[in-house]
Amino acid sequence: MKIALAQLNYHIGNFEANVEKIISTARKSKENGADLVVFSELAVCGYCPDDLFYRSDFINDCNDAVEKIIAECADIPIIIGAPMSSGKRLFDAALFINKGVVKSQCKMVLPNTDVLNEHRYFEPSDKFDLIDVDGEKIALVVGGDVLDYPMAMLAKLNPNFIVNISAVPYSHDTSYQQKLSEVALKYKLPLLNVNQVGANTNMIYEGRSIAFNENGKVIAECKSFEEDLQIVDTDLFKSAGEELRKFDTTESIFNAITLGLRDYFAKMNFKKAVLGLSGGIDSAVVLALAVNALGSENVHSILMPTCYSTSHSVDDSLEMLKRTKSSYNIIPIEDLRKQFGVAMSEAFEGTKPGLAEENIQARLRGSILMAYSNKFGNILLNTSNKSEEAVGYSTLYGDMCGSLSLLGDVYKTEVYRLARYINEHCGNIIPENIITKAPSAELRPDQKDQDSLPPYDILDGILNCYLENNMTADEIKAKGFDAETVDFVLKLVKRVEYKRFQAPPILRVSSCAFGHSQSVPLVARY
Repeated sequence: MKIALAQLNYHIGNFEANVEKIISTARKSKENGADLVVFSELAVCGYCPDDLFYRSDFINDCNDAVEKIIAECADIPIIIGAPMSSGKRLFDAALFINKGVVKSQCKMVLPNTDVLNEHRYFEPSDKFDLIDVDGEKIALVVGGDVLDYPMAMLAKLNPNFIVNISAVPYSHDTSYQQKLSEVALKYKLPLLNVNQVGANTNMIYEGRSIAFNENGKVIAECKSFEEDLQIVDTDLFKSAGEELRKFDTTESIFNAITLGLRDYFAKMNFKKAVLGLSGGIDSAVVLALAVNALGSENVHSILMPTCYSTSHSVDDSLEMLKRTKSSYNIIPIEDLRKQFGVAMSEAFEGTKPGLAEENIQARLRGSILMAYSNKFGNILLNTSNKSEEAVGYSTLYGDMCGSLSLLGDVYKTEVYRLARYINEHCGNIIPENIITKAPSAELRPDQKDQDSLPPYDILDGILNCYLENNMTADEIKAKGFDAETVDFVLKLVKRVEYKRFQAPPILRVSSCAFGHSQSVPLVARY
């Protein structure tokens, strides 16, 4: 038996495009000899529509889409994910469609995690059974059911193999494929998983659909971060298979952000981007990512120096713009900064210049970037990184402006690794001086980030312990970090939630991204 793993990129609510993609892939799979075609979880509508599930017209469109697929795919069995209604109840279903007959298996264990809150929309199923395809008994499961008690119950029915459809978000610090391998080995059953690929707003789906033999070894694997179609012959279930591959973290983050940015623009029908280019590492990496994802002709940069901007910051930026062959404007803001100071002189009378005056520069830059975006329709890309977002080292209505944050889930130390990766694989487009010079916001003479923050390797280590691993202050100190530094960092993290609450959507690449995974009360004292 030959089974097609159809790994596709869906657009939420774009039923016409999704259905056409599903039907054409089913036909192509049949032409290539497939006996069964498997699509991902909620493929019909795209994952995850969230509160669109509350709209009756949306559910009706889902049902109409399924009916069209049934009619057009009568000559080949398929498994596809779709919402299924029963009275007032809604289920997350895997539909087995064969010659116009539909059999369903609905998700039994609904996730209620940082990014997946399906209890809000679906009812859990309490029924399970095997499906029969040309004499093969298949345990059909949806999403996390394959990792939980439903799989244990299905295994007792002695299936020939497992088919799981899923929509699992990408995270560089977890491995869904490793968990699937362990399931195959535990139950001594071959396992085929079809995962969604693509990005919807801040959520990125890696794809990497995969097939394991009964020993948890890989017998087929789809590409990561792009559409793919692999046909698995069940004869391979008896082959030795291969060990699960491990991918370089920086490479996978690069590919994830590239996909996230590209899909954000394509699915929103945006064409061009704009960003503020400062001569620092963050904006340089964002420019490189944008040029790689959108093309240099679609990315515009604005340089906005003041008297505090070093000459090499401007020169380094110009050199990078030359290497990327992308357009730019230089808009000096020194006169605006001075005029702003004059305008505020009465209100600020009797006070010493400080942070408020420094941040005027950031807010002027934010206003200029938004004005350019408003004038020409270029979408503003935010350039703040996760380290800055965590401790509030960013300015509301200044460098926090933007429609999408590319690096908001990437620690500063990883930004440097991304820069090195980009230069190795994208033509050495980031000048070396940008990578090696000490980071600075350049809001006052000789300012350096480490005037206000611990060194980034220490800061990021503490943040990772606290955010990704939910460690207490005492547990972090026990890891060897200086106690005073830990207390200082955690104090910063806790007091700036109001800033993060107003940040743009962040492309999620870890298990704990601000704005989605890291959700805490805006007004709290803990």
